[in-house]
Amino acid sequence: MTFFYFLISFLVVINVIVVVHEFGHYLAAKKIGVKVKKFSVGMGPEVCGFNDKEGTRWCISWLPIGGYVMMLGDGDVSSSTEDLEGFEKLSAEDKKKSIISKNNWEKMFVAFSGPFANYVYAFVVIFCMAFFYGVPKYEPIVGEVLKDSAAEKAGILAGDRILSVDGKKVEKYRDILVHLSMSDQDKANFVIDRNGKMVAVEVVPQITEKKRIIGAPKKTKMFGLKSTNPTFEKLSFGSALSRAFSDCVSATKEMFMVFGKLFEGKKSLNDFGGVVYMAHIATDLTKSGNYALLIMLTVTLSLNLGFVNLFPLPVLDGGRILICFLEEVTRKKFNEKIEEYIMGICAIFLIFLMFLTTINDILRFEVVENFVSKFLGG
Repeated sequence: MTFFYFLISFLVVINVIVVVHEFGHYLAAKKIGVKVKKFSVGMGPEVCGFNDKEGTRWCISWLPIGGYVMMLGDGDVSSSTEDLEGFEKLSAEDKKKSIISKNNWEKMFVAFSGPFANYVYAFVVIFCMAFFYGVPKYEPIVGEVLKDSAAEKAGILAGDRILSVDGKKVEKYRDILVHLSMSDQDKANFVIDRNGKMVAVEVVPQITEKKRIIGAPKKTKMFGLKSTNPTFEKLSFGSALSRAFSDCVSATKEMFMVFGKLFEGKKSLNDFGGVVYMAHIATDLTKSGNYALLIMLTVTLSLNLGFVNLFPLPVLDGGRILICFLEEVTRKKFNEKIEEYIMGICAIFLIFLMFLTTINDILRFEVVENFVSKFLGG
């Protein structure tokens, strides 16, 4: 039964956000008059499908992870190359429907529409949740202080309302988590409201260190705080729109901060998770029956997919946009061999990242962590 939950949760979470992404590319391609040859849910050999009246093949493929849109003129399912040889064999009418015949601005529009669709999905879902069901509201109140933790030693009590951390105002519990995870300081200064009385507390976190098979040991700051259970609050139409917009903006800012820390060397790739970790979280939410939070998980991952795909790497949409922009500015076609060489390097890099995050995911499971710790003498 656990495997069933894992499988269903994995398929729902992964496929929803990728299909949304690809549907964005599909709509943009149709908008500029490009023929879409195939829209596949899943990868690999086709299991079943049908052709619509415009000749697009809609299908489900054997490997139910993600999907792709293949347009007329694409050299591969990732749309990262062009089929120039095949283009020359097309009729004059079909050439007009090929992505190759479109100008750089139109190609950039198609590339951008995938990530944009992920943001639209997040915006619409947050709005609908806020207006019809209610958004989870985590007050910046301490729900539990773990025994013998740094917070307990500092004197923080359950029921304390945290007003600020290191001078930064706190409005919701997530503000505390984001600040503590991003802080480089070896202590944190809290200002709390305890029964109407302002109290300043200095917390020195406990540092835990876990050995890893790959890379340096992972160090984690432990404060020992837990939030209260969320309440779900329905918002008015206008407030729901504002909440959806502000959540998308704040999530983007957080992702900028996280990747900024990574590039500065202040965060490690060991801190990042992959598809196994996502499926594990989704499984827990599915088993608990908390489908509202499961839906919000797809929102978070959709924003992440949209954001990452705008990175200027040739195998991603951002790379495609960058190449088209450079061609437009220089009025010169990008060298195909150089482009293929760069794409090969980027593909290897992304495969390495997927491998590393999957290893990180597996090492998060307690039974594996214990084995690795004993194996390394920890």
